[in-house]
Amino acid sequence: MSSKTLAARLSVLSLLVIAGCGGGGGSSPASQQNLQSARAPSQPMAIASTTLTGTDSNGNTWNVTYGESPGGMAMFNGQNATTSAIALTVSENGAVVATEDSTAYYLTNPYSPLGLSGTTSGVAWTAVVNSYTPLPSTLTVGASGPLGSFTYYDGMMNNIGSLTETYTVTADSPTALFLNIDAAGTINGLQETETLTYAIASDGTLQALVQAQITVNGTTITFH
Repeated sequence: MSSKTLAARLSVLSLLVIAGCGGGGGSSPASQQNLQSARAPSQPMAIASTTLTGTDSNGNTWNVTYGESPGGMAMFNGQNATTSAIALTVSENGAVVATEDSTAYYLTNPYSPLGLSGTTSGVAWTAVVNSYTPLPSTLTVGASGPLGSFTYYDGMMNNIGSLTETYTVTADSPTALFLNIDAAGTINGLQETETLTYAIASDGTLQALVQAQITVNGTTITFH
C-alpha cells in the first residue's frame, strides 16, 4: 500500500483515535482542551516496528507490521542519497498475504525525498518523486495540504502508475495531536489508498504510529 505503498507498498503504504480528557482544577473535574498545535516532527520519521490489527466485514483478522529505520548512503536516480529501510508485512488470520521490503532515498539539510525502490511479495518496483512540499514547521489542528507526488515503475522501468500524498492534522488529546498522511493513486490499473496516522507531541516528538487504513484486495481495512 503507499505514504510510501501496500500495493506499491501492498498494493506500498488513516486513522483516528478518540481524544482523552484530563482533570481540571478546583473541587470538580473539568475537561482539558485537546492540544491544538505542535512542532512538525523531523523527517524522515524513524518508526519502531509496530503491529496493528483490524477485521474485515467477514470477520477475518488482519495484522499489519510496519517499521522504518535509518540506513546508509546509496545512489538513486543519479544522486548520492541518504536512505531508510522500510519493512511491511500483512497477514490474514495468521497467514502472511503480502510483504514489502523497500528503501527510501532522500537528501538532508533540508530533507528532500527522491524516491523509493523495493519489492512487494517478490515483485520489484521503483517510485520517483515528481514534486514535494514539506510539512509546515508548526502543525495546527484543522490544517491540511499537499506533500508530494510519485510515479511508479516496474523492474523494467515501465510506468505502472502514480500516487499523490497529502496531510491533515486532527485532535488527539491534551498532550498530542494526530498527523494523518494520506496516499491515493493507481498502481497496475488498480485504485489504491492508504492513510497512516501518527501521534505527535507538542515538541514534535513522534510518539507512535497509532492507526492505518489500507486497501487490501479491494477492501479498505482499518488497523489499530
